[in-house]
Amino acid sequence: MKKKIPEFKTEAALATFWDNHDFLDYLEDTEPVDDVVFERPKKSVVSIRLEKSQINEIKKLSHKTGLGYSSLIRSWIIEKLANIHRLQENH
Repeated sequence: MKKKIPEFKTEAALATFWDNHDFLDYLEDTEPVDDVVFERPKKSVVSIRLEKSQINEIKKLSHKTGLGYSSLIRSWIIEKLANIHRLQENH
């Protein structure tokens, strides 16, 4: 039986669906797309002031994770924003 991809109200619902389903099960409900262009979102530089001891601690943690310290800080911010969005969706 051909499975249909459902309509989604939010990106979170879309992500949850594909986290729990196999795309190949829905292959017949897709169509080819030509000339796909992937663009990275533009980023801006942000300056924050931290104490030297905080920066050193972050650098030690980043060394353990294998990420640069600015990438680690960025991942924390992204994670925190995702948590805030999740909380707002549940209320």
